[in-house]
Order: sequence, then structure tokens, then C-alpha cells
Amino acid sequence: MLPAALVAFGHFLAFFALTAALVLQLALLTESMSLDSARRIQRANLVLGIAAVLLLLFGFLRVYYEKGGEYYFDNVFFWLKLGLYITAAAISVYPSLIYRRWNSELQQEIAPEIDSQTVTLVKKIIHWELVLVLGILICASLMAKGYGILG
Repeated sequence: MLPAALVAFGHFLAFFALTAALVLQLALLTESMSLDSARRIQRANLVLGIAAVLLLLFGFLRVYYEKGGEYYFDNVFFWLKLGLYITAAAISVYPSLIYRRWNSELQQEIAPEIDSQTVTLVKKIIHWELVLVLGILICASLMAKGYGILG
């Protein structure tokens, strides 16, 4: 019982860390960013990546420790949740590449310059990632209540 509870806790913690990292990036990203803000965005993006991997790892551990593969793999909301996760991961690549481009400037203690179109696009992507997070939560809630079982 305790291992299952600890796995569930890790899963929730990773989910909250992922969401917090997205919200922080959204709040800090502007056209005229300070050196400190740019570094915080990069750290938040690192936390996002680590949390995303841990979320997937703990999620699959929950399959093992909780109701078993048959329950999850035969549930349409499990597959939808996984699809939403993959979509969020895929669209997060662009902001990550933008943040990575700042490395040389930040090493020289120069705040990165980012044009308004890029800021707008990255913020839209982050908003969509947060919408996908909500979709994942809805799927998890429906799955937990027994909805979506195939056959």
C-alpha cells in the first residue's frame, strides 16, 4: 500500500511542478527581459522537462501499482490522456529551442533579445500546453470514476 501511495504522490508532485514551470515561463516571458528573467525561464524549462519525464514514469508505475494494465489499457480516456501528453511534449519543443538559443548571450551576461512575434507565438504555445494539461486532468478524473472502459 505504501509504495502505491508514494508513487501516486510522485505523480501528483511531477504534475504540479510541470504546471508551475509552464505558468512561470508564461509570466516571465517578455520582449524586454532581464538577464535574471531569461535565466529563470531556462531553469523553469529544465524543471518542465524533468517533471514531464517523471510524470510519465510515475504514471506508468501507477498502472503497475494500482488497477493493473488491463484496466488502463482498455480505457479510451487513458489513451486520450497519453495522446494529450504527447501533443504537449511535441509543442513544447519550439519554446525549448528558443530558450536554448539564449545560451551564448547569457554566458556573456547579455539579456537575450526576442521579437514580439516570437513572444506571442511562445506564449500561445504555453497557453495550449496548459489547455492540454486541463484535458489530461479531465481524462484522469473520468478514468478514475470508471468511464471510458472499452468492451
